[in-house]
Amino acid sequence: MNGSRDDSGMISRNILLFVSSLEVGGAQLHVLDLCRYLAGHGMNTAVCSLKHGGVLKARFEDLGISVHELLIGSITDLAKPSVRMRIREILAAADPDILHAHLYHAEIVAAVAAAISDLPLVVTRHSSGLEFNGLRRMIAAIAGRRTQRVIAVSEEAAKEALKIGAGRGSVVTIPNGVDTSRFRPIESDLRESERDRIMRDQFPADCDPGCLLIGSVSGLKPVKNLSMLVEAFAAFESSPAAGKEGARLIIVGEGPLREELEILAEGLGLERKVSFPGHRDRTDEYLPLLDVFVLPSWSEGVPLALLEAMSCGLACVASRVGGMPGLLGDCGLFFEAGDIEGLVEILGRLAADVSLRQELGRRTRIRAMEHFDIEIWGSRTVAVYEGLTGRGVRRSS
Repeated sequence: MNGSRDDSGMISRNILLFVSSLEVGGAQLHVLDLCRYLAGHGMNTAVCSLKHGGVLKARFEDLGISVHELLIGSITDLAKPSVRMRIREILAAADPDILHAHLYHAEIVAAVAAAISDLPLVVTRHSSGLEFNGLRRMIAAIAGRRTQRVIAVSEEAAKEALKIGAGRGSVVTIPNGVDTSRFRPIESDLRESERDRIMRDQFPADCDPGCLLIGSVSGLKPVKNLSMLVEAFAAFESSPAAGKEGARLIIVGEGPLREELEILAEGLGLERKVSFPGHRDRTDEYLPLLDVFVLPSWSEGVPLALLEAMSCGLACVASRVGGMPGLLGDCGLFFEAGDIEGLVEILGRLAADVSLRQELGRRTRIRAMEHFDIEIWGSRTVAVYEGLTGRGVRRSS
């Protein structure tokens, strides 16, 4: 039933991935990249989302990936016979060999699916200190009895998984990966023309091409601490360190704090110098045009946006939280979370030293290619699948 041989004699496995929604977020983009990778390596994937629709749904379907919707309002809905019947229907349609869950609510639903089907379950923990607190921690510990492997994207996430109750031998740390062939620096002539176009589009009232272009790609939500970035930018841009041409800030992304951030920027007199273009599918068209990438989060795992910025060869600046120090190593610059003065000082250094920006960008690109290329990440994830035991697992010979 599950697992069939392809022309090469390898087993073609079916993977059913559970995710809380298909709205834009690091975990959802991680799942999209994973589906794309697995499809290129002889595996079939389907996705179960707990909510209807989502910005990314069409992107999954465009790749030929079936999207199943469970549509539950809360974890307590799992007690309803109709919800359990829907889980059985999804399992029958996807015919999986392996279940793989991402984010807390999807992890609990996948544990129920594993109990119904007796299939092996893998979960990926994308952060630490955010999702598994209070009652959630106890529920996750109970659901974790169905989990064979926990993939942690950072050492901090791995430590949290162990504290919640995962067996030491079941936890493996696999940082996120990035498609370094897609996210890459672009030729100087093309960069100049594209940057000019973006500047005129995003800053029509004040598009000095010689300015320092600072950017971030992020969900506009509290944990990302983007208000601090706007405030730091205001302090930097009004200082002599910004230089004669000044600076501009572009924050790509969407989320509940968008209006609040726009009001903040306007209140600081930055409406001509800060842009919020919203969600963009092709961030690889924006990132190579930046001079500096900043991620000021209060908490992080291993953010894909930072990996993508590294892969594009940018000078990267980040708060010293979560997996970001391990991600950047000695190739980036750090400030303590919430330290506006520290970030302003770093921006001043980078504005004054073009060679420093170029050297940091060169090193981040090399680090992304050598340690975080999507082929490295994908092969390590497949190795986790290969190590599973139980019903549905088929071995190649």
